[in-house]
Amino acid sequence: MKPSSQLIYILSKNQGKIKEINTILSPYALTIRSLFQDYSVEEVIETGSNYAENALLKARRGFKISGNMCIGEDSGLEIDALNGAPGLFSARFGGEGLNSKEKNKKIIELLKEVPKDQRSACFVCVVALVWQKGEKIFEGRCLGFISQESRGRSGFGYDPIFVLPPYQKTFAELGEKIKNRLSHRAIAFRKLAEFLLSELEGNISLSL
Repeated sequence: MKPSSQLIYILSKNQGKIKEINTILSPYALTIRSLFQDYSVEEVIETGSNYAENALLKARRGFKISGNMCIGEDSGLEIDALNGAPGLFSARFGGEGLNSKEKNKKIIELLKEVPKDQRSACFVCVVALVWQKGEKIFEGRCLGFISQESRGRSGFGYDPIFVLPPYQKTFAELGEKIKNRLSHRAIAFRKLAEFLLSELEGNISLSL
């Protein structure tokens, strides 16, 4: 972490997600760090009825423990043909024991009879910021559709089955550079960064 950068804690152990967030925020003097690296804290049970409630539960816990600016993030994949599933339960879809590859395989199996024009989906990311000045919510959405097979090796989670229409490729095929410019998470975290850029004035800078 650079001395001039603003540290922001996140209540998450997902190192792939944290790495992606830091890449998205690289033009800004902001550094995201897992709260679990510096504090002994139990994971928050996500009992919220929507992404924002879950994100706030985590951000509030992190701020209470650290006294430092903290964010909570909740995201999900909403598939229209599955009535919005897995949605809030994206991380636990199919059961706690399934890995990402198995979850993707299960979704492809569930959609095997669904034609391409009915496989629309949306990635959603909600970020909650809790700090000395209060609370703020930021949201990002990315529309696409579900492929008929897993494709690509980049990214994590549902990236191998989520196709971005302008490219006709999955996030896993497109790679980090494009994904981190257009994804739901990129949209939400840029909103966060731009908000903090104005709130903290000269204390953080933008270097494109």
